[in-house]
Amino acid sequence: MINPIDPYTSFYVSSQRTASKELDKNAFLLLLVTQLKNQNPLEPMENREFIAQLTQFSTLEQITNMTKSIQDFLKLQQGALQAQAASLIGKHVVVQSNQIIVSNQQAESIVFELDEKAPVVVRIYDSNGNLVKQATSGVLDVGVHAYVWDAKDDSGFPVADGTYTYTVSKITSSGEVTIGGVQAGVVESVKFKNNQIFVYVSGREYPLTSVIEISQEG
Repeated sequence: MINPIDPYTSFYVSSQRTASKELDKNAFLLLLVTQLKNQNPLEPMENREFIAQLTQFSTLEQITNMTKSIQDFLKLQQGALQAQAASLIGKHVVVQSNQIIVSNQQAESIVFELDEKAPVVVRIYDSNGNLVKQATSGVLDVGVHAYVWDAKDDSGFPVADGTYTYTVSKITSSGEVTIGGVQAGVVESVKFKNNQIFVYVSGREYPLTSVIEISQEG
């Protein structure tokens, strides 16, 4: 049933270095100083070679500084995002979702929104990706709707409790277009892990990028 709803001045070279496959800045300086110390006094390094090596060093220095600046910027940006995410606690949000939980043979409603009149197809899959239920509606009006699943498969047998995934598609003249589902609720907490930000809504974890609407509770 579907219902609507800085520069260097001196160099210090350590006597012990860790082996590396890459030529870092310190290794380049060590190579340059060693070359200057061991060159033939009767055949000093030509100016163009010396200038070329100085140019390489300058480029290396600029790249090193640029990389550090980018890393610092990314850290600041991540901190700002975390602060903004924390401010969502207590706010009412709408998130994109594709999961539905069955508990005690009762299934959550699948909520979706239509931007045009169209029939829709709801498909529900188990944890192995097997299709267990498909339902097609008549033409629905623009707005928010809900599909109430009876927690039974296409053969009419009750499904096991657990988490299922689903898709929602609208049927247009050019074929099916996936529109997905949504869930609404209050942000209870925010979690930072693996350089990603997650919000918890109704005890369930969602990536911050899935939030599509934010409003004051109530």
